[in-house]
Amino acid sequence: MTDHELLPTVAVMGRLSRAGLARYLLSGALMVSLSACASMPITGPLSKQILAEGSSEAPPYLLVPVDRITLTALSHATLDGLSPLASPAPPPVVTIHVGDAVSVTLWEFGSGLLGPVNAATASQPGLVGAQSATVPVQTVDQSGTIMVPFAGEIRAAGLTTRQVQQAIIAALRGKANQTQALVQVVQTTDNAATISGDVNRPGRVPLMWAGTRLLDAISQAGGTTGKARDMIVQLTRGGVVRSVRLVELQTIPTENIYLVPGDLVTLSQEPQTLVVLGATNRNQEVTFAKAKVNLAEALGNGGGLNDSLADPYGVYVLRYEPVEVAKSLRTEPLPDYLAANSTVPVVYQVNLRSADGLLLAQSFSMHDRDVVYVATSQSVQVGKLAELFNQIANIGKSRSTQRFTY
Repeated sequence: MTDHELLPTVAVMGRLSRAGLARYLLSGALMVSLSACASMPITGPLSKQILAEGSSEAPPYLLVPVDRITLTALSHATLDGLSPLASPAPPPVVTIHVGDAVSVTLWEFGSGLLGPVNAATASQPGLVGAQSATVPVQTVDQSGTIMVPFAGEIRAAGLTTRQVQQAIIAALRGKANQTQALVQVVQTTDNAATISGDVNRPGRVPLMWAGTRLLDAISQAGGTTGKARDMIVQLTRGGVVRSVRLVELQTIPTENIYLVPGDLVTLSQEPQTLVVLGATNRNQEVTFAKAKVNLAEALGNGGGLNDSLADPYGVYVLRYEPVEVAKSLRTEPLPDYLAANSTVPVVYQVNLRSADGLLLAQSFSMHDRDVVYVATSQSVQVGKLAELFNQIANIGKSRSTQRFTY
């Protein structure tokens, strides 16, 4: 309210007695108090406003008081990471593709198709009287075949090395004595995954026949260029894109899934952050200094609660939770308009007036992009009203004195 807006009021005050002035101020106080919450400058909504909105008939968010039951439900929440893409054990079978470079080694018992007995193997246990020959490394051609002397063209594309070995032995049956064959993939094109982003050696990573897990592939790419706590691992497979934090990949075994040919793995450095707002000593964005941060640490990074402003009862964490997690936080069903979405806005309330609340804050884990809000105490608003009333009274007294002194 400006001085110009106060002039009519002061003119009236000048004609009132002390008792009349008191009654006038009282009536004015009642009118001001009706609109004070809406007009007084505050750092955000009061705790009673948040509670009233969260308890309305159609709340726009799920209001959840933090207690031991809430912490247990959150601890049992499953990570929506890479595990849905996991291949069942044993690891996926890797087949030969067009363009792969393969080598073939043949063994024959006694002199025959492969020539005289190999002196190098004649003295080895199990190989006495055998000779061997290695077919030069060749590339699987566009028809999907390789050439093996005396066996002819052998189908390789789409088959495993064991299946190709059996085909070679079958083709040489009757031409050589007790033939054995070994087929190895020297270099692969399609049996590989691509690792890109913030790694030391981005590129294609061949997949091992026994299966290559995600962490193994990242290691083959030389590891990450930044800190593990800041890394997001994104996996693209068949048009499906999912992601997980590298620290979760390292600590949750079910997330370290087997890769399949054609997978694209992208690592990006994205530090986890949260925002601290409201009646704290510092309103700011806070970067996680370690992989996991709890609410008490987040408030500490925000300079702690402002003693002259904060309502310790009104400490809130705002977060979007997966709908299944939101359902686990309530005993009754979610409203249909909230349950229809994949994520649900949740407002967690923590009461720091008690020692138990402080302990709960130490156990409440923060998530990336959380918002921590500390409400302003209602008593601060009352104090602002009292200050406003005193200013009105002092201005009225000053103007009244000026009126009667000339």
